[in-house]
Amino acid sequence: MAEFATEYKDFLAISFSMLSLIVACIALFFSVRTNIRDKDKLRITARTVTEPIYNKVYKIEVTVMNIGRRIAVIEGLQYKYGKNHKFHDYSREGIHLKERERVKLYVERQCIIRDGDEGEVYQLEDITVLDTQGREHKIKDSKKPLERLIEG
Repeated sequence: MAEFATEYKDFLAISFSMLSLIVACIALFFSVRTNIRDKDKLRITARTVTEPIYNKVYKIEVTVMNIGRRIAVIEGLQYKYGKNHKFHDYSREGIHLKERERVKLYVERQCIIRDGDEGEVYQLEDITVLDTQGREHKIKDSKKPLERLIEG
């Protein structure tokens, strides 16, 4: 056995190196795959809510659902007005969403118009959902409900 090891030591070293390289690549693949799948993913939709008597839109209901595997923590809604003017509506503790959990946030009519610093008036242009890491998540088709809310 000792003669075999001394005679083929280079071949054995290369074989073990290749085997360890294959095992390391497989472990890297599964690690990256798990990391990608374990991120928090949010499904965000918006719809208008109308008054039953007058049939007029009076608010937008934004539904945020965590479809990822990790707990997602969102701060709330971010309103974007003209000329890069932003307003942030948030919860101090954050809103914790476990897997397959949802929360409904509302945009009221009084959020349409915002006063500026020097008497300027800004109109609401876009709505996004802000998480605790500072990432903005776009709302799918947010322009249509927003236009309907502005029209009344």
